[in-house]
Amino acid sequence: MTIPSSARSAAIVAATAVLGAGAWLALNIALNYGGNVTGLFYTGAGAALPPQMEPHTRHVNDPIGYDGQFYHLMAHDPLIRRSFLSFVDNPRTRWRRIGVPGLAALIAAGSERWVDWAYIGIQLAFVFLGVFWLSRYAQEQRWHPPWGLAFLAIPAVAVSLDRMTIDLPLAALCIGLILYAEGRAVYAILCATTLIRETGMLLVIAWCVQAVVRRDWRAALLGGVSALPALAWWTYVQANTAVDGTPWLATYPFSGLIERTLQGLDAGSTLWLRAASIFEELALLGMWLALALAFHLAWKRRWGLIELTAVTFAVFAATLGKLDLWSSAYAAGRTQSPLLIMLALLALRDRRWLPALPLLLVVPRIALQYEAQLKQMLHGLS
Repeated sequence: MTIPSSARSAAIVAATAVLGAGAWLALNIALNYGGNVTGLFYTGAGAALPPQMEPHTRHVNDPIGYDGQFYHLMAHDPLIRRSFLSFVDNPRTRWRRIGVPGLAALIAAGSERWVDWAYIGIQLAFVFLGVFWLSRYAQEQRWHPPWGLAFLAIPAVAVSLDRMTIDLPLAALCIGLILYAEGRAVYAILCATTLIRETGMLLVIAWCVQAVVRRDWRAALLGGVSALPALAWWTYVQANTAVDGTPWLATYPFSGLIERTLQGLDAGSTLWLRAASIFEELALLGMWLALALAFHLAWKRRWGLIELTAVTFAVFAATLGKLDLWSSAYAAGRTQSPLLIMLALLALRDRRWLPALPLLLVVPRIALQYEAQLKQMLHGLS
């Protein structure tokens, strides 16, 4: 079978991205984490760990750490059999997101030694898919294949490569959903998104609503069926975990984002902190602009799949009241990446720069964090 030249070009771009991302991770492991691959999961210095995990887990110079540390534990206890629950914040919420940790455990076939590498391999595999799919989408819109490299600038992708969160695969699947919307593979994509993160259900909702708008009842039914594996898994998790009492919901629409806006940020005492503060405010502006653009699509009654997905995520954002979700570009940019992705895809399709602006406003703050990592690497070489 002959592979079209356009697909070969996209594959070359994607392979280049994987080599770059892989090299970055390797340097990070070697120079920042003393050769210990578990450092990538960013386990806090003050984080308590199960006795069987403590000896070989690298703690970072940060008392709290980041979300990747919990998915690391999940990959070593996907079926909730090893009493790891007490070492994870919000166990019920976390274990619902079994897609990446569970797949890593499956690939490693229960091997404690290889599960961390399997997890990282999954991230790199989705780097390939995300760049490849975005490159193919760009080609369909008559752009050059290297536009696929923009996938690496998506907050969910950059943060996942830095802290091993689960959002990178979801970002890739968002692009795959749009690219393969006319094929059968779309239902496998929808199924995977719901297992990776609860927000994957928003993609299912957008798909089903768009199918109903088109009066394609079969597509709507199959879209709903694609969520059944995730619902079955959530039932299992609910039976094995305590109630999550975290106050996620807003007290009024956009309460979390409004409170974050009114709260502001401390400018900081160093040049780096001042730059971070400025970039955080730019990212915040980007989030407001993204929401405004999404609701403008609804006002204009544009009901394509891209538009409906953007609107669905904007409505979801209105329900999120927990301040932590809006406190930084790392948090908000990561969780709202599907919205930013859909707007960026609109920008490519319609050849208009404005829908891409929210993503561009979030990128500088994420890039600044990479500058800090690079500085540590250079220090490690000296």
